[in-house]
Amino acid sequence: MVAVPDRHRVRAVLLDGDDMILFERTRPGVPQRYWATPGGGVDRGDANLLAALHRELDEELRAVVTPPVPLTFVDTQREDGRWQRQHLFACRLVSMDVAGRHGHEFTDPAKGTYDVVRVPFTAEAVGELNMQPEGVAAYLITAIDQVWEAAQEGRANYSVSFASGTPAGSLRQALHEAYGLDPADIFAGTAEDLMGAADVRATVWINPDAGDPSFGCELSAGDSLARATGVSELELATRLCRLTGTTALVSDTPQHTWLITPDGDYHRTHALRP
Repeated sequence: MVAVPDRHRVRAVLLDGDDMILFERTRPGVPQRYWATPGGGVDRGDANLLAALHRELDEELRAVVTPPVPLTFVDTQREDGRWQRQHLFACRLVSMDVAGRHGHEFTDPAKGTYDVVRVPFTAEAVGELNMQPEGVAAYLITAIDQVWEAAQEGRANYSVSFASGTPAGSLRQALHEAYGLDPADIFAGTAEDLMGAADVRATVWINPDAGDPSFGCELSAGDSLARATGVSELELATRLCRLTGTTALVSDTPQHTWLITPDGDYHRTHALRP
């Protein structure tokens, strides 16, 4: 897998009732039609991934959605060899006005057509589609229940297991450096320390002694971290590992666990999460 992509993109797994909203696409020179989730590239002016997602949904659908929940990312390689990181978010549709969409792609004949369609959000229905980019459908098929729950609840939860011995102070500094989090919002200590602490207002808990001999430094957080960073567990872990030079385990589906290396690269592993 790639450690640092050439471009970041955002994509909404946008649910409406029992359906997922997709674009059915045709393009000049592409013989087969294909389907894609709403979204696009992150621009320089976007404050973060969440801001980019809301901008894209407005441009492409004039859509208002429930708070998007970061799910994971899928790395894809273009024909020119450049890597793109597709950040996936789950949300539900509140309203949209397709007639009012205003993205530049809709006036460019070279981009082809963008027909808005609804597809049953089931593994069977998703598996029958020629979804692009490759890898998005494969993730969705294995994570239907997880995505459904995230979209329903509209709240994210984080649990990242870093290598035992990883300094909690280094992780706290990395969170501040990467995402601007106030160190006062990050509690570092054991469960006993947390129980004995007074007036804890932290939104992130780093437990340096979670009990596992190999990956016993546990980072836990809730939806406040999603709103502050706009990133998934996997993206958070790859960036923190690069900044601190440690390793980590992250599960993005019940069946799949990623091992992240100190350079931010990641691989499937059979290691069990603590």
